[in-house]
Amino acid sequence: MTTYAFFKYTKNVYFTEHITNLTSVHMGRSALGKFLFISIMCFVYLQSCVKDDPATLIPPAPKDQSFVEEFDTVGAAYDRGWRYINVSLPRGPGFWNQGMFNNPNITNLPAPIPFAAYSSHGSYVGFIGTDYTSTSAAAGIISNWIVSPVVTMQNGDKIVFYTRTVMYDLGGGDSSDFVNRLQVRYSSKNESVNVGVGNDPGDFTNAILDVNPFYKEAILSSYDPEAYPIRWTRFEATVGGLNGAVKGRFAFRYYMENAGSSGYGSGIGIDSVAYIGKH
Repeated sequence: MTTYAFFKYTKNVYFTEHITNLTSVHMGRSALGKFLFISIMCFVYLQSCVKDDPATLIPPAPKDQSFVEEFDTVGAAYDRGWRYINVSLPRGPGFWNQGMFNNPNITNLPAPIPFAAYSSHGSYVGFIGTDYTSTSAAAGIISNWIVSPVVTMQNGDKIVFYTRTVMYDLGGGDSSDFVNRLQVRYSSKNESVNVGVGNDPGDFTNAILDVNPFYKEAILSSYDPEAYPIRWTRFEATVGGLNGAVKGRFAFRYYMENAGSSGYGSGIGIDSVAYIGKH
């Protein structure tokens, strides 16, 4: 009995000591595991903070979008992505054409063109133009567009171009343009060519330049500097109002109300268009 009791006591002591040692080992491993877990979580958190740093989230700058369009041939410009859209009300036969080629029986202008190009690398008619026949009305709404290829636009980008008006002989050595107007607009809706109808500009809601918005008549003998230019003149429009780099298109809009055969309008030319990307 004594031996048995002593054996039980010894065994219990041993068992207790063994459990104590195992517990110590377990607690040591548990503390190490917690330490490693906390360390990993801290590392992940710090890495996420680095990734959220605005400096690391800035997208790369887009490639330089700059290009020049001379409109030496309207067909080649179309192949490069330009689109010509007449949405005048009511719409007439007039369209954007090479060197303002016209029917002298209708316009009484010299055939085939009323003036030389500003810059031409192919022929004498190296510009694009349209006229008051954009509407079939005596006094309707002219809204005739040249829409650019798709371009990645940024605030500060420039659109530089040359334009001039067509002058009609009034007799006595004087002439008039009967008022012309041109807008530069852009759409930030990717590849959209929705230019609306009539007064509605469709997706091209951003107007960045308006040439002769107050409908001043250009008269040769008493030229008003606010009227449409009677000689090739340089204009510059600046893109603004965007949130970063955006794909879209810009456009030229030959636009007038009360225009037509008995209203405003003679015709205009556009040449040497340069898109200058900010970079």
